[in-house]
Amino acid sequence: MLKSRISKLFGNERFSSLPAVLLTGQPDIFYFTNFTGCDSWVLLMPKKTIIITDGRYTIQAAQESPDARVVVRKGPILKYLTRILKQYKLETVGVFREEITLHLMDRLSESNEGVQFEPVSNSAVCALREQKDTLEIGRIKRAVRIAETSFLDMLETVHDGITEAELAAEIEYNMRLNGAEKSAFDIIVACGANSSKPHAKTSSNRLKANKPIVIDFGAMYKSYCSDLTRTIWLGRMPGYFRKIYEVCLEAQLEGIASVKPGVLAKEVDNKARRIISRAGLGKYFNHSLGHGFGLDVHELPTLGSRQDVELRPGMVITVEPGIYIPGKGGIRIEDDVLVTKTGCKVLSSLPKMAGEVIF
Repeated sequence: MLKSRISKLFGNERFSSLPAVLLTGQPDIFYFTNFTGCDSWVLLMPKKTIIITDGRYTIQAAQESPDARVVVRKGPILKYLTRILKQYKLETVGVFREEITLHLMDRLSESNEGVQFEPVSNSAVCALREQKDTLEIGRIKRAVRIAETSFLDMLETVHDGITEAELAAEIEYNMRLNGAEKSAFDIIVACGANSSKPHAKTSSNRLKANKPIVIDFGAMYKSYCSDLTRTIWLGRMPGYFRKIYEVCLEAQLEGIASVKPGVLAKEVDNKARRIISRAGLGKYFNHSLGHGFGLDVHELPTLGSRQDVELRPGMVITVEPGIYIPGKGGIRIEDDVLVTKTGCKVLSSLPKMAGEVIF
C-alpha cells in the first residue's frame, strides 16, 4: 500500500523529474510511511524512504515503518539531513510550498550548498489523499462509530444547567473510553445565541431548556477522523426553530441524495442551498455544504458553490447545511458520506429527531 502511494506520487508529471521529496508535515509523513511520531522529517525517494527522528521514536519508527531506513539523530535535524543528501548524492529535493516556511528554506539552502530545494505544490498529495482505500475507509468508519456511541452516552447525562465546556469534556472523555486516540478537533458545544456562530467557541455558559444546542464533534481512530454535528433541545422545540430545523434537514437529505460519482461538488452544494433559499433563509446559510476529511479533519474536496471538482469513488465527505439566526441561535446537521461506485453510503447513523431531546 505505501509503495503504491509512493509510486503514484513520483508517477505524477510534476514529481517524476525529482529524485527526492522532503516531507515535514506529520499527516503526509504518516500517509507515506505509517510513522506517527512528531519532530521528524522524511526523505522520500522512488525506491527508498528515510525517516529522520530522535531517540524517543527508535522502537516506534522501526515497528511502524519496517521498510524504511530509520536515522536516529543526536543533534540538529538539518545536520543529519545534510549527511544523507551527500550520501545519496542528491542535488535536487522537492519541498511542499504549502508546508515550508521561508526561514526553513533559507536554513536548508545555507546548510546544503549545491543542493537545490525546489518548491512544489502538494496538490498531487492532496489528490491522492482525496480518495480513500479500504483500510482508510475502515478506520474512518470506526472513528464514526466511536463518535456516535460517545454522543449517545453523553445524552444520558446532559441536563439543564450543565455548561457547554462540561458537556464537551463529557463527549471527549466518552470517546477516549470508547477507543479513540483523542478528539479529532476541539469539540463545539454552543447553546442559544452562541449557536448562531457557525464555529462558535465553547464557553462556560450553562445550557438552557428550549434553546438550540449545536454540538460538533469527532473522534480520531488510528490517525483518521470523523466529523459529525447534531442540534439538540432540552425540553420543547419552539415552533420557530422547528420550521428552521425541518428546512435544514430537508436540505441535508437533498444534498446527500445528490452525492454520486461524476457529480460536481458545486452541484451538491447548490441542491441543498436552493432549498434553504426557497424558504427565505438563504442569507443565514453562510458556509459551504461540506468538505473532505481523513488524516486531517478538513481535506479536499470542498462542497462549495464554485467548486468544479468531480466527486469520485473513495472520497469521504461531510454534508452539513446550517442556518444561523444572529442573536437567536442556529441549526446544523452533519453526516459523513462515502462516495461509492454507484452513488453514496452514509457512514453515520445517529437519528436526527427523537422524543423530548431532539437531535
